[in-house]
Amino acid sequence: MIENDGIPCFNWMILQTGQLPLRPDGRLVQTAEHRCTAVLIWPHGAHPAAANTILIDPCFTSTGIEEAYARLDRLDIALDDIGRIFVTHLHADHMLHLPYDVPAPRFRPLRPDTRIDGIELVLCPGHHPLLLALTFRAVDGRAIWVVGDAVLDEEWLRAWHYFWVNGYTPAEIVETWRSVAAIVSRADLIIPGHGAPITVDAELVGHLLETFPQAAFADHCPDVIPTLRARWLQLSEQVDPGE
Repeated sequence: MIENDGIPCFNWMILQTGQLPLRPDGRLVQTAEHRCTAVLIWPHGAHPAAANTILIDPCFTSTGIEEAYARLDRLDIALDDIGRIFVTHLHADHMLHLPYDVPAPRFRPLRPDTRIDGIELVLCPGHHPLLLALTFRAVDGRAIWVVGDAVLDEEWLRAWHYFWVNGYTPAEIVETWRSVAAIVSRADLIIPGHGAPITVDAELVGHLLETFPQAAFADHCPDVIPTLRARWLQLSEQVDPGE
């Protein structure tokens, strides 16, 4: 296995790209399904197999499973070859679900107390009190965070608004903002619960920093601004001024 500064590295592939019909401004996109993002990871340098694969948030729709089959074909493996599953949080649209005509493989659950070198589970409450992000290092050195619905997708993240969909309490809203800040402070790439991967760069963090004061109950979590500012400064120093 290739290591980056002594940390085991992993390959990853999105098997089902998440979607949400409901948008921050209240629009419904009729062509979009409600489905989560499902991610497969395995150690770099090893062929994916039952002994080393983890499938995160394995809730597949009929169209999503076809997408997953096509991507598994590229790896020359089948759904049955996947060993473990991990669910970021116990909401039905992230738990194991397969279309009725798909035989259920004998997946083993990855339990929160299981230790795997190079994988960290981080509590990110708010959307769900026990939501766990699964984090790992990619071969290119980036810190990848698979965060379930701690972040829905990039549009919802930038809007600082997605609490209203689930009817969060004020305390849950504050927890959510603190979880978002913690994720952004450490992730290089966020894989959200219902969308495409989000690159954490100076532009994104600058936008979040600028707009957070307008978020609901922002004054109840003053620690978020310093966390975002520290990350923005870190990323800004990495930008070549000539670019």
